[in-house]
Amino acid sequence: MAKFFKLAAAASISLLALSGCSTSTGGDAATGNSNTPADLVKAGQVTLCIDPEYPPLEYYADGSGGDIVGFDADAGRALADHWGVKVKFEVTSFDGLMPGLQTGRCDIILGGLYTSPARLEVADAAPIMNAGPAALAAPALASKLTSKLDLCGRKVAAQAASSNAATVQAMGEECKAAGKGAPIVSEYPKTSDTVLAVLNGKADVLVETNVAAAYMVTQNKGKLEMASQVFDPDTTFGVFTKKDSSMTPAIAAAFKALKEDGSLAEIAKKYDLDPTIVDVK
Repeated sequence: MAKFFKLAAAASISLLALSGCSTSTGGDAATGNSNTPADLVKAGQVTLCIDPEYPPLEYYADGSGGDIVGFDADAGRALADHWGVKVKFEVTSFDGLMPGLQTGRCDIILGGLYTSPARLEVADAAPIMNAGPAALAAPALASKLTSKLDLCGRKVAAQAASSNAATVQAMGEECKAAGKGAPIVSEYPKTSDTVLAVLNGKADVLVETNVAAAYMVTQNKGKLEMASQVFDPDTTFGVFTKKDSSMTPAIAAAFKALKEDGSLAEIAKKYDLDPTIVDVK
């Protein structure tokens, strides 16, 4: 994994209110072009549900307000430009992303969500980036974590409603078969809270997506290290749409075009992400 873009944003980025935050692409298009889906929540605008608390994918440029930046945010702007429409970011908490999509607050979720079987039961998804869970701990402990079973019996922090939390919760039987206790999982609403849980001694380990985990390490040098051998990067971030929506093929086609013309690779490099993790089919 490439070294991540160092920014002044602290690990304790504030929890955001459930209000929307609009950002224009800078264009004047109001109706789109021949590639634009006909059933947008608002004509001439693509609306993204997003939780800008997850650098380097989505976060506030000044830490708590202003422009929303990051790979996902800029990919959303590139999508709007491709369709010739404006973009609006509908800000919500992480566990409000899927409800926001289902209730019609937004057209898509572009916000660091795994394409898990449970999510694919209620929504469609097009792949955009390879990902997987990673374990972070204090340096002395991180060097001892070499497999999933090393988390058995330990206090583990993860973001609430995340696939990472579900992954650790599901380890109970595996730990039992190895003669060990299940991980003791604490779920927090913000990723910054999971960092603080480890730093304050409330948890031994935090489990976070590899993309965000590497950024957390850069912001907590000497305090956190990644145990890279604990999990395999075997999952994919997706761009989610409503189940069986006509938006689904339009999203897939749009991001395929943005990958082929190099737009997504350029956005990845802008945030010091390795462009090879961009995965669009």
